[in-house]
Parts: sequence; structure tokens; C-alpha cells
Amino acid sequence: MTTTVNNTDYSSMGLNTHSAANREIKKELGQADFLALLTTQLANQDPLEPVDNKEFISQMSQFASVDSLQTLVNQFSDLSNSLTSNQALQASALVGRNVLIAGNEGYLTPGGSIAGQLNLDQTTTNIRFEIKDSAGQVVRSIQVGTQEAGDIDFIWDGMNDSGQPLPEGNYTVAAYGQVGGSTEQLKTSIIARVQSVNLGSPDGKILVNLTGLGQVNFDDIKQIG
Repeated sequence: MTTTVNNTDYSSMGLNTHSAANREIKKELGQADFLALLTTQLANQDPLEPVDNKEFISQMSQFASVDSLQTLVNQFSDLSNSLTSNQALQASALVGRNVLIAGNEGYLTPGGSIAGQLNLDQTTTNIRFEIKDSAGQVVRSIQVGTQEAGDIDFIWDGMNDSGQPLPEGNYTVAAYGQVGGSTEQLKTSIIARVQSVNLGSPDGKILVNLTGLGQVNFDDIKQIG
């Protein structure tokens, strides 16, 4: 006589089935897991060939090193999250304030001006500023002569060479001077106003929106006015 057994029900045979989906799989081993494994190893070792003391100490040392490293990683992660939160609070407080960023492009508001710094690594002679509009045309030239190394503040009043106010928009403040006998373009920084702050960039960085200039990284801000 042939007995047919239900393929999905083994309870009548005293067997219980467990699907893989119902089992909780641990992906990490903690200190308790390690000690449990070590205790099991010691309890089931061959009495004729017990675990060598040096090997036992080595296993303990390895676990201590891994455990300490994991603790250090967790602490750095907490520190990173704390620093990011602190940066976010600082950045949100910048809205409506002026900041200094490296570059030479500024935004001229109606009746306003563009200010910044000339960043000199060494004494430079025959320094001149050229203010250019969005089309690249020079609308104002200003001679400032020789300047010592350092950060020198400057401000352009928004006027052209004829003393007429220029329209609102983006302008480039390019500085040139003689260094070691050759003419070079000099480094400048521009003051801009913070319009808003973006805390949700894909790479996790904090972005600051500047009026007329677009976005810059929070880390690129050199000075807060």
C-alpha cells in the first residue's frame, strides 16, 4: 500500500518547517556572540589537543582590536553628524548677511556697489582694476599703483568711466599687476549677500544661495560679515 504524504504539511510526522524568510539573520557579531563562540570552542575542544594559550590570547587580542575599532568608527560617525548639524545651524543663520568668497564675479544692485578684497601673496606694482559687464566689455578702469602683500579691501561704486551709474546685473572685477617683471591676474574675493540655504543636497553638503551668483558650498565661505 502506498501512503501519500502532503508535501507542505509534515506536522503529522512530528516535523515543523521553517522558511528562510522567518529566520532572523544576524549580519554582525557582537561581544556576546564572540564570548558564546569562544565558550563553545573551549567546551568542545579535544582534551588531548587543547587550545594553545598563545592562540587563545591571540583570539582575544584580535577581538579586542576589532571591538575597539568599531567603537572608534561609531564615535567618528557621531562626531561627523554633530559637526554637520552644527554647520546647518550656522548656515541657516547666514540668511540676509554678507559673506566673503573667493572669485571675481559680483552682483550689482540698483544704486549699490560691489566690494571685496585683493589677495596679494607678495608686493605687487602697477595694479589696476578692470570692471567688465556680462558681455565682457570693460566699463571702468581703476589704477591703484603698488600694494604690499596681504588682503586689501576694495569697493566699486557702480559707476562707469564717465561717472554714470550702471544697470543692475553681474559684473566681473578683474585685477592685474606686475609680479617679478611680468603682468599677472591677481586673486580676488567678493562680498555677496546670502539669500537662502539648501540643506538637502544629494552629496550631503550644505549649499548657500547668493543673490545673483547662484550656489556655493558652505565650506567655501572665507568670512562672514
